[in-house]
Amino acid sequence: MTKYDKNDFVFGAQYYRAPTPERESWRTDLSNMKKNGFNSVKFWVQWRWNHRGEGLFYFDDIDELMDIAAENGLKVTLNVIFDVAPLWVTEKYKDSSIVLSSGKVVEQRAVGYRQIGGFPGTCYSHRKAFEERMNFLRATVKRYKDHPALEMWDVWNEPEQCSPHRAPKTDELSCYCENCARDFKEWLENKYSNIDELNRVWGRCYNNFSEVELPRERFTFVDFIDYREFNLDKMTKEGNERIRLVKSIDKKHTTYLHVVPNTSTIFNALTGVDDFDMAKECDVFASTNFAKPIWSVLTTSAGNGKLCYNVECHIGLGSTQMHQKQITLADMVKDLIPQIGMGIRGFMFWQYRPEILGHESPAWGTTKLDGTIGSVGVAAKEFIGRLEPHIDNIMKAECKKAEIAIWKGRKNEVLSFCINESLQGFSKSIEAYVNAVYNNSYSCRIVDDNMIIDGLDDTKLLILPYCYGLDAKLAKAIDNFVQSGGTVLCEAHLGGYDLGRGRHSYRMPGMGLDALWDIREVYTTSSYHLEAVAEEEEFDASGLVDDMKKAVDAYGLNGGKNFKINTKYGISLVGSERYACLNDDCDEIIGTFQGKPCIVKQKRGKGVVYYCGTNLGESAELYAEDFVHFAEKIIREAGATKNYPINKYGVHIDRVSENILVVNNNTDEDVTFELDGKYRSVFCDEKTSASSYRIKAGCADMLVKA
Repeated sequence: MTKYDKNDFVFGAQYYRAPTPERESWRTDLSNMKKNGFNSVKFWVQWRWNHRGEGLFYFDDIDELMDIAAENGLKVTLNVIFDVAPLWVTEKYKDSSIVLSSGKVVEQRAVGYRQIGGFPGTCYSHRKAFEERMNFLRATVKRYKDHPALEMWDVWNEPEQCSPHRAPKTDELSCYCENCARDFKEWLENKYSNIDELNRVWGRCYNNFSEVELPRERFTFVDFIDYREFNLDKMTKEGNERIRLVKSIDKKHTTYLHVVPNTSTIFNALTGVDDFDMAKECDVFASTNFAKPIWSVLTTSAGNGKLCYNVECHIGLGSTQMHQKQITLADMVKDLIPQIGMGIRGFMFWQYRPEILGHESPAWGTTKLDGTIGSVGVAAKEFIGRLEPHIDNIMKAECKKAEIAIWKGRKNEVLSFCINESLQGFSKSIEAYVNAVYNNSYSCRIVDDNMIIDGLDDTKLLILPYCYGLDAKLAKAIDNFVQSGGTVLCEAHLGGYDLGRGRHSYRMPGMGLDALWDIREVYTTSSYHLEAVAEEEEFDASGLVDDMKKAVDAYGLNGGKNFKINTKYGISLVGSERYACLNDDCDEIIGTFQGKPCIVKQKRGKGVVYYCGTNLGESAELYAEDFVHFAEKIIREAGATKNYPINKYGVHIDRVSENILVVNNNTDEDVTFELDGKYRSVFCDEKTSASSYRIKAGCADMLVKA
């Protein structure tokens, strides 16, 4: 990672989302922002609000705000917002609306977080609407590129495909307009080269690409996955075009976009974007971020060495229904300091003043409704006051690349949705491994298919949760990683579906890995057919095809979602959803179900494979301590190094630099640990000694060498 100057540390707030805050507040608010410790401010420049007719621009508000910011020494990020299409654009291009899989046209509207209307904007495949977006962006950049207050361009706020439908539902996915049909067929030609190859993989008999029908059914797998990948690539292309246009006009200022990290919960591969692809052409990378480790890990992983920011800190959450919590300094430290430990290097709050329009009022403010400083602002001012003396050292520190990688591939993610019509198990599994690594005081990163294929330098352990779908390149890369000395921990049915051929593998693990590793799933079944279960749970049949629903109703089920696995380590684990009986001639049998191998260890080449014949992460919370113990044992055997020598589960320590430690205690008890020198606390009142430090239950802190 490049070393940065302390001036690159952003500490600010979103201020203006027209039409609020209103003009009479601007001068006082921006003056107070500077006095209260903020160095940066963000203004929205909105397509509908600021481009009021063809060739008719309204920039009076932004002009005035930029000048006031300059007078107060605030650095400005201009966030250009396009998901509010002007009425004149949608009237001119009546075929530019987003169309859902069901055929429903998404009409432009006002919503709670886009009060000016025009949401969710036009389809990204409509070429004339794209030209209008670029015309607006071009005019905006030309107007402000030389303004003394300008510091950065944010060209896309939380990009997503399917607004207003974030939870993936087959009938509500987008977009299925004629423009997307045209572009998808071109995308397919580039991928498959000829129609015979597409027919082979999809199992079709088209005569040419013009006959291709848009995939609407998840049960066919590969065509559906192709269409979701096309939509992801479409979004990446749009982001890149925006970034390139800004850079072609303004060669001085930083340009980026910011995502809601694809945790597969709120945003995912079906309704969101490919964070890894979106980050590649950004100067820096940023996200809306929260306190849980998965958010920061995903942001810095996608950033892949770039300076990463949290540009929407939502600590002041609220609504008309539920007014915001009174925030303390301890709350602020617990949220933000662990993010610094994980590589986040700046924060912007959403937002400076509470909203006064619609359901988001009164919330998200660092001030009270009248503009006087509120609890969030008080905590933020004290936070930055204590942090500021150490920012130079933080920014100059180099982030070490994590030795543990957790795979999250977009094709496999979409396949998981195809199988279950839900991403709940998929997301729970990945986050369980992230939490197990974090709470054992190791660091990890998320990797996509391309990162594995390109080679995992410095990685000692690769974890493959929920890993049903692979293609040949990825399978080869995983095997190369093992043969070269890496350790793999994978879950059931690895490569069971060959996404390159569009066929289920004859043997599992698939893609030839059974022969390469001499590991075989002797037979497989669903946990719902097993008699011995760890937890009785009503079976959710909503994701099944109709014929399966009828069969389940006729024959019944005698199992449950979860079942208990005994291990040689003297602990018990919980399998979930799937069960595979493995061959008993592996190097070690680690876990058994009813006396039959379910988890095995196999040495191959210079490396090791731990193969689990079930999903362990999905139900990790049931036997949480045992799952963590299992994960840590494999981490240790893989040779990964703790961030700091502490053996208390739930306490995570990051060594930010030679002289700075970040400590995060996620347990419900005070914990004392040994220090490697004399440190002083930045945020807590606990005194340090030359040998130890006590971190309070549920608290975080930064320690600096005295």
